[in-house]
Amino acid sequence: MKQTVRLGAGMAFWGDSVQPAIQMVERGEIDYLCCDHLAELTMSILSKQKAKDPRFGYTRDIVDLLRGALPTCVAKGVKVVTNAGGANPRACAERIAELARELGLSGLKIACVLGDNIEDDIDRLMGEGVPFANMDTGQELAAVRERLTHACVYTGCEGIVESLEAGADIVVCGRVTDIALYLGPLIYEFGWARDDWQRLGMATIVAHCIECGGQATGGLYAGGWQDMEGLEELGYPIAEFSNDGTAVVTKTPGSGGRVDIGTVSEQLIYEILDPGNYLTADVTADFTNVTLEEVGPDRVRISGGVGRPAPATLKVNMGYRAGFIGEAQFTYTWPDAYDKAVRGMAFLRNRLKRAGFKYEDDIVEYIGWNSMFEDRIGPPEDPELMEIVVRYAARCTDAKEARKVFTECVPLYNNGPAGVAGVGTRPPLKELFALWPCLVPREYIKQSIKIVEV
Repeated sequence: MKQTVRLGAGMAFWGDSVQPAIQMVERGEIDYLCCDHLAELTMSILSKQKAKDPRFGYTRDIVDLLRGALPTCVAKGVKVVTNAGGANPRACAERIAELARELGLSGLKIACVLGDNIEDDIDRLMGEGVPFANMDTGQELAAVRERLTHACVYTGCEGIVESLEAGADIVVCGRVTDIALYLGPLIYEFGWARDDWQRLGMATIVAHCIECGGQATGGLYAGGWQDMEGLEELGYPIAEFSNDGTAVVTKTPGSGGRVDIGTVSEQLIYEILDPGNYLTADVTADFTNVTLEEVGPDRVRISGGVGRPAPATLKVNMGYRAGFIGEAQFTYTWPDAYDKAVRGMAFLRNRLKRAGFKYEDDIVEYIGWNSMFEDRIGPPEDPELMEIVVRYAARCTDAKEARKVFTECVPLYNNGPAGVAGVGTRPPLKELFALWPCLVPREYIKQSIKIVEV
């Protein structure tokens, strides 16, 4: 049994740069490269891609990442655990196998973890008493049932552990939790019991710290971004785990950014809601007594976390088609920039009303003034304001209605107040996807694996 397991956070989201992961494999002396590609909206996009072409539905940046990193991973024995499978883990595993052959690599085992996709089981499960009511509103699923695009459960790490036990070099998952990408290798390497809540809880806290990549090494750092060096070459975090679940967080040698108590503590409180009850599919973690200690340059030890039993339910990420977005944007210049912008917006509203415009909701943003704050601040009072940008967007059930927003905006060029610019060309129509968060009892969800050999 290893005394220390080094896990590297290779990706933080779909579209993230692949260079930090490649550099980490080359210079970081890691045992596992753990890559998180998924977010709620990402699953909707991937499901849409799969519906158009069954060969897709996974995050294709995994191919670019492994094209640069896989030869070194094979040479050094670094295993890869990724949720790049998204809505189509099987296709992702097959594409990685194809890439390995292109690179002249053989003898690889690629495991595909299945079981998170319950789209075909929804009606059966509802018949067995699972309501799938919206967690936020309590609304019944029937309101959007016919418009669902996908239904994937945030599953835990059991499939990852099984894959590693089967000798997998690469583990491709769908919608597992971000934390599962890290707990799976630790359970496998250290032989932890699945109900060893203390170790699992402690390791979850560390995994939460590093799973967003550069946010733990100086990216998005509000506590001192002004003097953060090397953001353009930011190194991603590495956690050196001990058998008790504690870890030292560091980063790729020779990379930008830094690891200190400030960067680590800021990331620790990111998106955890209740720090005493951080719910994951594998364990409930308690952050309230965590201790951070700087033990060297770019090295912070995390300890003091507590773990408790996992929740009885698992969260389901459902997505549904929610209409279309019609939008327009235009700019007014000095003098009287804000007053002209307000009149221009009134012009657009009047035009839309005359066109019989139907919409469900809309928003007006004065970019550079209140787009982040909406009506919580008043209008600008500076008469010498040099320019102001207006953005109007409306949510419509019908694509034809959404197109009216831009059409009725165009006459501002000749007919509205003087000094307008930036109306531009017709923007592409955006289809809107919304989320339906709900729960399912964990006993209904079973993971399985499929091995693809190269």
